[in-house]
Amino acid sequence: MAFVRYSKKEPLVFGWVMIPYILVMNMLILGTCIFSSVLEFGKSFIGSGFYFLVIYFIFGLVAVFIRNRFPSAGDLFKRIAIMLPIFYLMNIASMTALYLSYNHIPFLACQVKPNMFWWAVLCGCILSTVITFINEAIANWENWKSSLAETEKLKNAYQRSRLLGLKGQINPHFLFNCFNTLSGLIPDEEERAEKFLDEMSKVHRYLLRNDDEFLIPVADEIKFAESYLYLTEQRFGTAIKATIRVDKDALRKNLPPLSMQVILENIIYTNAISKKNPLKILIESNDNNEISITHTVYEKTVLQNFNIEEGLDNLLNKYQLLNAPPITISESSNIRIIILPLFGGREVVL
Repeated sequence: MAFVRYSKKEPLVFGWVMIPYILVMNMLILGTCIFSSVLEFGKSFIGSGFYFLVIYFIFGLVAVFIRNRFPSAGDLFKRIAIMLPIFYLMNIASMTALYLSYNHIPFLACQVKPNMFWWAVLCGCILSTVITFINEAIANWENWKSSLAETEKLKNAYQRSRLLGLKGQINPHFLFNCFNTLSGLIPDEEERAEKFLDEMSKVHRYLLRNDDEFLIPVADEIKFAESYLYLTEQRFGTAIKATIRVDKDALRKNLPPLSMQVILENIIYTNAISKKNPLKILIESNDNNEISITHTVYEKTVLQNFNIEEGLDNLLNKYQLLNAPPITISESSNIRIIILPLFGGREVVL
């Protein structure tokens, strides 16, 4: 059975504290008699050491149980206020049991000192108090370092996401396809060309956004998706059919920035697109505080953009670092559904 730990450093605390504690307790209970011979000292130290190890383990179980009931940093004083009285009562019980053991199991030549009982209890209570504060300090320090590391991972994930978005924006194939489509519209369809250029500007402006926010309104992501899909539909014509149905409540929620870019690029670049088998994309909200992206699957055998899968993996990692419900991806032979949980948001102006 694994030793229950209150913190990662608890075995070290035990080693530094318990050895002198055992010596002090034996001197209080048995007096200097324990130093009469090496054998007597060894028997008292080993016997009481094993006993206090078991007691410490029981104390640890109680401490971990209380911590699990009140785990947050704000519950620190509540945890201590509950632990210490319990530990003081347990010290009285453990010292009583130790005295009875010494009296009824005559393996020592030394006699116990009844008048030192309460001094032994006081010593145990002081040690319990000290160890409780030490373990709480170490546990909170470890939690703080872990939180700091998670925050740094989250920042790195977002910076990587923005870098991947910028790479996608300045990808020569992406630029070439946009400009090629635009050049085809300019001679004969000036209005469509102006509309295409406007939507293209919106897409690039969004991809070049310079902010450090971890979450942005769903409304912004949907506006980007509309512009991005418009450019894609102008390029592929009837080979792509996209529909967006997101209600106002969902638009007020939040998403990690560039979520839609990552998913839409993954869909466009990993699927073969043809008028015979049009790629159908449906973006909609549901009643579970989620956005679902459903699309048909016609997978390419060779991918031209190797950052596509990396971008989706990065998005999955973001949700994990935000301690959010995970993104779920379900796939059948010809349909894939990606579900993005939404974060509580603020009012947005559409």
